[in-house]
Amino acid sequence: MMFSNNDEAVINKKLPKELLLRIFSFLDVVTLCRCAQVSRAWNVLALDGSNWQRIDLFDFQRDIEGRVVENISKRCGGFLRKLSLRGCLGVGDNALRTFAQNCRNIEVLNLNGCTKITDA
Repeated sequence: MMFSNNDEAVINKKLPKELLLRIFSFLDVVTLCRCAQVSRAWNVLALDGSNWQRIDLFDFQRDIEGRVVENISKRCGGFLRKLSLRGCLGVGDNALRTFAQNCRNIEVLNLNGCTKITDA
């Protein structure tokens, strides 16, 4: 069962998981991360791979390190179709290698300005 009996939020009891996932699919990265902190049920919904098909990290470029990209690829590799790392100076070859292993369905990858990524 998706939600525990102790979960008191009415929205979790009244709406089916599929509808809640559809609602979550319209949220941006920051909002999804905030929703993941609301409750266990919302954490499961917010971090569902289907919500992470398109990720643009340009707004967070100064904060993104290689381990973030590795974690993203491990969590939503099968779902991820489009990733923009434009301007993410902290992302290097190791993170991209892990990404390539986990994200076989990627269709668009923007590495513009990622100066730590080499031809290797």
